[in-house]
Amino acid sequence: MKIIGFIFLFITAFTFNSCNIDKCDYDCSTGPLSLNFELLDKVTGENLFTNTTFNPADIKVFDLDNNNSLVQFTFYAENDRNTIGLGPFGWGTNIANYLLKVGETTIFALHVDAEKVDGECCSNVVLNELTLEGADFSQNMENGVYEVLVEL
Repeated sequence: MKIIGFIFLFITAFTFNSCNIDKCDYDCSTGPLSLNFELLDKVTGENLFTNTTFNPADIKVFDLDNNNSLVQFTFYAENDRNTIGLGPFGWGTNIANYLLKVGETTIFALHVDAEKVDGECCSNVVLNELTLEGADFSQNMENGVYEVLVEL
């Protein structure tokens, strides 16, 4: 009889507790969007920072919508990956028009249109449009990095 009473108590407790579960009681928001770019030699496919053609100290990113003011970026040098990170987009800066240069070389002009979308439980960033002018590019689907082919 004790076992039946224990089972009844367990089922009752579980049933009444489930009424208090908040379906949004977890963090599913994606946060702002960051974009990473790897600059590759169009002929050889080599990373132009890894092979020392370019120097990270010479990178400049200009905001074309804000009097060509300089934009902060992050240079990631882990494992000779050598990528340039731009953002965040979608949680404040929704539309951006940037120009990326290394030294005197214009690499590309970037247009990003992103927006924060609030759902019932989660907030996510949707990339509405991304265009890159001045160079061929593709996105590496394994790591999400945009591989930009630079003609020297």
